[in-house]
Amino acid sequence: MPPAVGRMHASHMSNPFVHLNPAHSIPQSHYQQQQHSLPQPLTRPSNYAGVNGFAPPTSNVALQNAYASAGALAGANAAQGVGGGTGLGSEAAYRGFAHGAALQQQQAHQAEAAQLGLKSGLAGRIREVWAHNLEHEMVLLRQLITKYPYVSMDAEFPGIVARPIGNFENKASYHYQTLRCNVDLLKPIQLGITIWTADGELPPQQPDPSLFPKLPNNLVVCPCTWSFNFRFSLDHDMYAEGSIELLKKAGLDFAKHQEQGIDLNAFGAALTTSGLTFVDDVNWLSFHSGYDFGYLIKLLTNAPLPENETEFRDLVNIYFPKLWDIKFLLRHAQRTLAPQNRLSPTASTVINTLGQKSGLQDLAEELGCVRQGAPHTGGSDAWLTGSVFWAMRNKIFDGHAPLELADQIYGLHGVGPPASAAFRDEFLQSQGHQTPQTNGALNFHTGHTPTTHQAPSTPTTSHAAISGGVFGNFQYAK
Repeated sequence: MPPAVGRMHASHMSNPFVHLNPAHSIPQSHYQQQQHSLPQPLTRPSNYAGVNGFAPPTSNVALQNAYASAGALAGANAAQGVGGGTGLGSEAAYRGFAHGAALQQQQAHQAEAAQLGLKSGLAGRIREVWAHNLEHEMVLLRQLITKYPYVSMDAEFPGIVARPIGNFENKASYHYQTLRCNVDLLKPIQLGITIWTADGELPPQQPDPSLFPKLPNNLVVCPCTWSFNFRFSLDHDMYAEGSIELLKKAGLDFAKHQEQGIDLNAFGAALTTSGLTFVDDVNWLSFHSGYDFGYLIKLLTNAPLPENETEFRDLVNIYFPKLWDIKFLLRHAQRTLAPQNRLSPTASTVINTLGQKSGLQDLAEELGCVRQGAPHTGGSDAWLTGSVFWAMRNKIFDGHAPLELADQIYGLHGVGPPASAAFRDEFLQSQGHQTPQTNGALNFHTGHTPTTHQAPSTPTTSHAAISGGVFGNFQYAK
């Protein structure tokens, strides 16, 4: 069938059908008029309904698309006048396209979540981090920390296996040398952190829409707590038997730690650039945290701890410019504020009911804080630590923890800045510190180690439990 003669105007020099009957020619203006009468083609962005047909394949689907595609599509349609046509151009058709795209993204979202081991519900609020998803979770934390600048934390480590030998200037010096030799010898097993706003609020289970453009990964439920699981081998790494048995009962999978655990150097590098360290506005919340910060400093510096407490404190102040130790706050309330009748009736009731108990769980029960997850796991303990801090600040310190109580680590005082000299003298006297009697040194018996998981600053109750390694005598001479 010959082509229509009207495709080229009769006067066109290249028209091969100019010799045919001119009556069969259709004027060029006829087609122009028809084109003007036809509906205009739709103009759609390349990532229409959140699906970019030209983008390279990726395992990550943008978070904002998964949650906002329908709303964004509706806004785009309204702005472009879409929905006034019929058939595929009708509003019903476009709504169908949007629904299909949303379902497609939800399926991709769920597939990625399954691949990363993400969970929904309450379990999804504590995110388990292993070597394969360390980078993924650090990207998320970097974005969230700007809105949630309070970080409660707890570290799980393999107990205490060694004690220093020698003379020490004071109890704080002995506490630090005990900490130093054990942190240098051992590896951490797990670190839990929970993030909070300045008012003590957790990230909501459904992510804040304002954060969608910043978050590159999908979330079934937005976590508030991360449990970082480090590489640890019961065959090759040193540990105290009692501590390992306690962690096994808490549910730690040491076979998985050995096979899928996070490399310590990789974590130290990730934490350095996470926005959680070096920042004055980030507040770290802890409980009796000498060992916790000891292991963190070891990971961040990739080096043994400093020889003396002053140098260690300087490093802590560099990496963690603002920190709060709950047990330090509790002891101040018990031994300084209570005797001077400087507590409110509510605070006095809490302190009196607590009595001689001083563990994190004891304090949580008195303050009405509910634990989430299994005890003696990093994520659960970190969440509870933060809950206790906010309840303690409100019920014991009338909503404002004194700044002079910040940046102190219980058991490692010498009380440093920002505390005033008068406060340091008052605190040390309340702790029962006395002037050394033996030529400027105190002698301590060094043949015992603790059985409790609270890791007291001066272990005194049981013989050292040493497994998984061999070592000789250690001495830190002065």
